[in-house]
Amino acid sequence: MNIIEERAEKNPWFEIGVSSILGTRSYQQDFAYFYTGSQEVLAIVCDGMGGLQGGERASQTAVQLMAQDFKREKPISNIPAFLHQEAGRMDKAVAALKNDQGKPLEGGTTLVAVYCNKNQMYWVSVGDSRIYLIRGGKISSENREHNYRLMLKEQLAAGKISREFYEKEEKTPQAEALISFLGMNGLKVVDVKKTPTLLHKGDMIMLCSDGVYKSLNESQVCAMALDNDLDMYIAADRTTAMALRYGQRGQDNTTVILMKYLGE
Repeated sequence: MNIIEERAEKNPWFEIGVSSILGTRSYQQDFAYFYTGSQEVLAIVCDGMGGLQGGERASQTAVQLMAQDFKREKPISNIPAFLHQEAGRMDKAVAALKNDQGKPLEGGTTLVAVYCNKNQMYWVSVGDSRIYLIRGGKISSENREHNYRLMLKEQLAAGKISREFYEKEEKTPQAEALISFLGMNGLKVVDVKKTPTLLHKGDMIMLCSDGVYKSLNESQVCAMALDNDLDMYIAADRTTAMALRYGQRGQDNTTVILMKYLGE
């Protein structure tokens, strides 16, 4: 599976687990990575698009670039600026990929990445992969999905379209079409957490590709994490296994990184 784990130093602040499955696909387009230092964690999940050649190379290229830049530039004084800058660099790197015939690869990938230093959490998001925060038995999505539905919501709020048009379009399959992803060579939407979320002891952070939330509702995701919170690898494995079991129309590649904040 496309998973890289780098534990440079033991980190007493976090327990981390990762799981990735093919689903019913014949190839893996997801790529996952995490790095731990003595106080910090960087976790990345990218969900590629464009088949075996395009999607897999796009997600791998994006993840490896951010990982390399992060390790080279440490210590990083301005994390939000770094995350925003990296999204642009990753976008250009993916857009520049060529196929075996030297033509544009035309692959793309989503991005969610979380950086934590002790109890401070920052993140960056492009596309429709998700970052969940599980706290006090409840789950919330930290980021937006950059799809046509989001564009419709913004146009409705700005008075550019009618409620009738919004409700009609929002119900179509086209509503889930991405409007921003790495590989566009000019990102339309990038979301960055500019002020840190302060973590509480016992908080869990989940990064996941859409294979999770398109198969399981948030209550199921939350229950699976909480029921298995003594071991993050087991919790991650059981989440992907449950997604495979309940996937309705064939299961997409599904990847989970699960981090539990242990406190001081």
